[in-house]
Amino acid sequence: MNKKFQLNQLFASYAQFCNCAPGADTSADFDSLQGSAVAARKRIVAIIGNNTFSDIVSIEEEESGIKDFLRAAMANLTLATQIIFDAVNRRKNDINLYKYEMEGMKRSYMENYFNAMDSLISELTEEISADDPTDIRLAMEDWRKTNYYKMLSKLKVDTADEFDEIYPIDLSYLFFFRCVPLQKEVLDESIGAYFDRLEQGGEDQTFAEFAQKALPMLKRALVKKTVAKALRRFDILEFPATIRNLFDDNTATRSGSDEASRALQLATQLDGEVEDLLHNVDMLLDAQEGNDFLSFSAENHPDDNMYLMP
Repeated sequence: MNKKFQLNQLFASYAQFCNCAPGADTSADFDSLQGSAVAARKRIVAIIGNNTFSDIVSIEEEESGIKDFLRAAMANLTLATQIIFDAVNRRKNDINLYKYEMEGMKRSYMENYFNAMDSLISELTEEISADDPTDIRLAMEDWRKTNYYKMLSKLKVDTADEFDEIYPIDLSYLFFFRCVPLQKEVLDESIGAYFDRLEQGGEDQTFAEFAQKALPMLKRALVKKTVAKALRRFDILEFPATIRNLFDDNTATRSGSDEASRALQLATQLDGEVEDLLHNVDMLLDAQEGNDFLSFSAENHPDDNMYLMP
C-alpha cells in the first residue's frame, strides 16, 4: 500500500512552495494545505499516472526540469483549490475579498498549472536518451505505460503538434491528452468508418487521388468534433487561451450561464462545420466510385418508366 503523499516529499521547504506559486500566503504551512494538495495530486495523477508521479517525486536531482514542472503544477493547483477556503477564513476575520479578486486569482493559478503541465508532459513525451539519468528515464518509461499514452496508437491525430496545426490549441499538451478519450469516442461513433474506408484502399490511381484529398478533410472533421465534445464537457478554464479568448467571460468576472451558452453555440458551430466536411468527403467518394448523386437523375435506373404529361 502506497504511503500517503505529503507536500514535503516534493518540496524541500514551504519557501520553495511559495516560489512556485506567486501570491502564496507566507504565513501558512504544509499542514494547512494538505487537504487541497490531496485533491490536486489526484487530478495530476489522473493524467500522468501514479507511478510516473511517484517517479518524479523520487528524482534526486533537485534542479531537474521535470521535477520543477511538477512542483509548479502541484503548487498552483493546490492554491487554486484552497482559495475558496482562504476567502471564507478572511471573511471570518473581517477581511474583505471580492468575488472578482478571487476569480482572478483562481484563473491565474489555473493558468500557471496548465502551463506547468504542458511543459511536464512535453518533457515526458520526449525521446528517451541513454544520456538521461536513470530516475528520469524511469519516469518517462512509466509515462508511456499510462492509459492516455497507450491510447495514442488507436488515434488518427496522435500528436499535439498535428492537433495544433489543424485546430490551434497553443500547443497545449495537457489539453491534447485530456481530449484523447474524446477523440477515440468520435472515431468509434462515426468518423472512424471513413478512415477504415481509406485504409482498405483501392487498386487504381483514382482512389489514391481521392485518399490524398479526403484525408486532410477527415482529420479536420475529427479534430473539430473532438473540440466540440470538449466544449460540452470541460470547464472553460481548462481550454487553451486561444479558445478561451472566444468568450467575453474569460476575464476576471465570470458568468456561468453565459459561458455555458456560448460554449454550446461554438460546439454547435463546429458540429455544422464537421457535417460540411463529411459531406464533401461523401461527394469525393461517390465521384471516385462513379456515382452522380448531385444531379436530378442520380436516382434513376434504366428500367424506370417515363411518363410524359401533355
